[in-house]
Amino acid sequence: MAQKQLLPVDVLSQVALFAERSTLSAMMKTCHALYHEGAKIMVRRRVVIVNIPDCVSFLAFLRAEDTSRCRFLQDLVLSVELPRPAVPNPVSQHLYNLLEGRTFRCLTSLRLDNSESVLSTHTKLASSFSSLTSLTSLFIGPAGVLTLALLTNLKSDLKYLVLKYQSGVDQIHRASELHPVIVLQPFRESLESLEVHGFDVTLDRAQFPSEYPHMQELVLNSPDCPLLAPYIHAFPEVRNLSLTTVFANRLTLDNIDFEYEFINAYRLTNQDEQDVYGTWTKLETVTGTVPDLYLAGFRCAIQVLYMTACTWDPFEMALDVLQDASVSRLHLSVFTIAAFEDNGLPLVFKSLGDTGPDALHLHVRLRAQEEYEDDTKIVVTPDSLNYLLQSLASSPIQTFRFALRCEYTNYTTAGVHKPFEASEGPRVCGAQELHAFDCDVFARQVLETVPAVQDVDVSFTCTRKQRAIVKRNAESGK
Repeated sequence: MAQKQLLPVDVLSQVALFAERSTLSAMMKTCHALYHEGAKIMVRRRVVIVNIPDCVSFLAFLRAEDTSRCRFLQDLVLSVELPRPAVPNPVSQHLYNLLEGRTFRCLTSLRLDNSESVLSTHTKLASSFSSLTSLTSLFIGPAGVLTLALLTNLKSDLKYLVLKYQSGVDQIHRASELHPVIVLQPFRESLESLEVHGFDVTLDRAQFPSEYPHMQELVLNSPDCPLLAPYIHAFPEVRNLSLTTVFANRLTLDNIDFEYEFINAYRLTNQDEQDVYGTWTKLETVTGTVPDLYLAGFRCAIQVLYMTACTWDPFEMALDVLQDASVSRLHLSVFTIAAFEDNGLPLVFKSLGDTGPDALHLHVRLRAQEEYEDDTKIVVTPDSLNYLLQSLASSPIQTFRFALRCEYTNYTTAGVHKPFEASEGPRVCGAQELHAFDCDVFARQVLETVPAVQDVDVSFTCTRKQRAIVKRNAESGK
């Protein structure tokens, strides 16, 4: 006698929507009613393939029910090196057949890792991937000639693209073929967001393409300094910009003078181009480190600027950025107590005067100890914290976020401090002078010392964790 089903199919379907993949698979095997519906639910979620066995299994899963499951697949990540054709394995052929069959009607998001390698060893897949018509989001790379050809022939109207270039490609002599603003012309009317990694040469102005009217978000992550003119011309509607160059977090006390010459050369070129041909006019948010933003040489209004000052970044650069661009709101992140010396933030605040940003939010993250000549040196002490407060007394900061971390140690009977190990006794603050640090007291000291500040958030992590959030009372002024 057949067992009576305890729950209606619609209830089971709702339960399946929230089940983990392994649970959903088990439900499909034990409930005939969910065999078809469960498969649709499974492929509507992001599918990540990272090895050959998973790839074989997934392709077999898609071929079931006359490949009807393919039309429900929405988000696929292929991060696997497919076997070479000489290896007796039908993986690439099965994938080719599915792609050629135009079965992926709802596939809107695709990530294709190792793209150049895959396309060079499985040449038939290039035309198959190019035939996809439903993609709106694509992450692809490392991109060489074959990958870029795929993009040129792609039948989809991409809106969001992450493009990682392959190292070793001759970008200098083939810029007119390889530059992103050239390669992506097929998506000129649809592209809204672009993230580029590893392209670091410019383009002759005579080869600049038509404008992309809907491009609003641009992320440039380059191994070298980018010249911005081609992007400013092609993407005039950009509102959100993130810039990362080879100089991000690379400046040191030893190389800063040498590197400054290169950074300044790119800055002058970028500024000359903007002065002559124009610049962005609709920037809402811009993100980068001090050297990144300095070499960009912005000559435009920026609503919100997220600037990170790494350990050896000169604050003269930060000052130049803020004086050249018109910044409404600044979020400044610093990671060293040295930032509060006279030639650091105090210099910036004093020089800007009333011409600085309308709103300034300061984010400070410090480590009490720093590596110094193969040893650990205490760099944050009560005296240095007091100096920090005094340096901010006349600053215009409205929000102050402060996080202090101290590595704890084990205090031995011999009086020697060494890194803590769980079996060696009690934890002790590595910077003994900070063991009595009180977040609430420090937060209120900030309010008392800095009249402009309205919100303070202080945290301290060591042998214990503390946090204090204090807001100034608008009525009492305290």
